Amino acid sequence: MKRVSSIIVVVTLLLCAAYTPANAAAAKDWTLAVFLNADNNLDPFGVEDQEEMAKVGSNDFLNIVSLIDRERGPAQINYVEKNNIKKVKDMGELDMGDYRQLVNFAKFVKENYPAKKYCFVIWNHGSGWKNKTGAAVYRGISYDDSSNNHITNAQLSVATAEMSKVLGQKIDILTMDACLMQMVEVGHAIKDNVRFMVASEELEPGKGAPYDDVLKGVKSGMSPEAFATNWVNAFAKSYMGGSQGYDESTQSAVDYSKFGPLVDSVNGLAKALMSGKNAMIVKAAVAKTQKFGDPGNIDLIHFAELLKAATGVDASVKTACDKVIAAAKAAIINNKVTGTSTKNAKGIAIYLPANLVLETKYSSLSFAKETMWDDMIVALGKKEAAERVVAEVIAGNLEEMKSMLEAASQNPDDETYRIALRELNFAVYAEKLLPAAIEGEFTSLFEAFKNTITNK
Repeated sequence: MKRVSSIIVVVTLLLCAAYTPANAAAAKDWTLAVFLNADNNLDPFGVEDQEEMAKVGSNDFLNIVSLIDRERGPAQINYVEKNNIKKVKDMGELDMGDYRQLVNFAKFVKENYPAKKYCFVIWNHGSGWKNKTGAAVYRGISYDDSSNNHITNAQLSVATAEMSKVLGQKIDILTMDACLMQMVEVGHAIKDNVRFMVASEELEPGKGAPYDDVLKGVKSGMSPEAFATNWVNAFAKSYMGGSQGYDESTQSAVDYSKFGPLVDSVNGLAKALMSGKNAMIVKAAVAKTQKFGDPGNIDLIHFAELLKAATGVDASVKTACDKVIAAAKAAIINNKVTGTSTKNAKGIAIYLPANLVLETKYSSLSFAKETMWDDMIVALGKKEAAERVVAEVIAGNLEEMKSMLEAASQNPDDETYRIALRELNFAVYAEKLLPAAIEGEFTSLFEAFKNTITNK
């Protein structure tokens, strides 16, 4: 009986081993999981990118998994082997603009292709904090043309938090193979759930990331920092006459363990700029700063460098600029650009519109709630209008003052006009900078301006 029992036990163990479920598979070193939303005009590039992955394929230390949703077609999960894209599961029509599908994909990956480290790619259109039509909404990515839905900035925060719970660890690398996503505001939404992010400050070329070139550089035992650095290097090289040809591009990797000091430094700069007469100086610096596909997106380091060097900047602002530059350079572990139009892209962008007029939805972002950056933009916008009027009056031109008086009569409660009245009073009556030729006309306008605001 003992012998028979032993045979039964051995056979049972062998059968169990033969039918080991996927979720019991040994964890590999890395899993690259691509959330490939091609349900839009990028569909041909999605197919091409899967083919690039297959040129290298999964191996004994790397899983390559994609969830692809084709334009006007059903979605499916593929396991990418060398020279073979193997369908694993039909998914039917999915709304890839629903962040819950991203979380569900993470669950499938964890159960079926476990790893010690994970790189998730969100592949699609990106638009910073505006949607692709230009309307002011939360930052967005993964636009699905079938559902007209997309993943907002706030939903990205929720999704990455849930994904990290599913994985039992932070996401080692989140790559945004999309446009305009390497921004302070986007990073703030995911900073607690992701270790490194690789993305572009600028619009990405249609071909996007060169997956074969990237994967050729992935080695067994590679750290997340090395993986992210390799991605940036391979991306840039491919657009310098490499596999993707020649094109303007940006790509950088940010370390979120160093993101807190960056946020603090940006907040410090906002406070410093609000404390003095810096509006015209800021506007002039923004005009020269590296901009991207959405002109409200500017390079943070380049802006701080130009602002620090500007004439008339006080010591507190210079010190704040130094802190921003140091913190940003510490957080950006790799940055590469190709072409000349992006030569001053230094690794991370921030929203600062040239006209210093804040778009209302911006204040709903988590970054805006934690910092005074949005308050700064509003304050500088009001001060810039006042400073411009004063400058024109001192130069002997009253047209700006007349226009402001007309605007004030329509909205006398606007703080802009009180600031302008105060600054005009100081410049004319304390500093005595008014040209004699316009003294009479100015006095009449000033009294009308004062009465409009005080007798609202």
